[in-house]
Amino acid sequence: MKGTVYMDKSKIKRLADYAVRQCCDNSDNCYWSVSYDELYHHFGAEVSDTNENGRLLEEELRQREEINELIMTEDCIEMTCHLQYCHNCQTDPVSLLSVLGCNIYDEHETEHHHEPANESSDEDQMQALTM
Repeated sequence: MKGTVYMDKSKIKRLADYAVRQCCDNSDNCYWSVSYDELYHHFGAEVSDTNENGRLLEEELRQREEINELIMTEDCIEMTCHLQYCHNCQTDPVSLLSVLGCNIYDEHETEHHHEPANESSDEDQMQALTM
């Protein structure tokens, strides 16, 4: 990007506010990405993973309590927010379980069909008693 203009701290904060808000308000699983094109479209900000604006924005986002993880890729900022800040995760129990790594359709489908932990025959039990 030729002629990149470095942004002041207040503009960096506005970009970070936007990215955090997008992640916390729109995500169904605490994960969200914001493209550099999107930031340019909304704010006229030239941000990339290799320029100073990107470095400053990354630094600002890493300081935000809402953000759990952050990766600056060549196209966008990928981030996860902490569960307590993800509004959709708090209201949708299925989404909440997916965040926790629980697939209820596979794991809980057979919930009431438990197999005994130790299958032993009557003969095995009798042998154990006589020992």
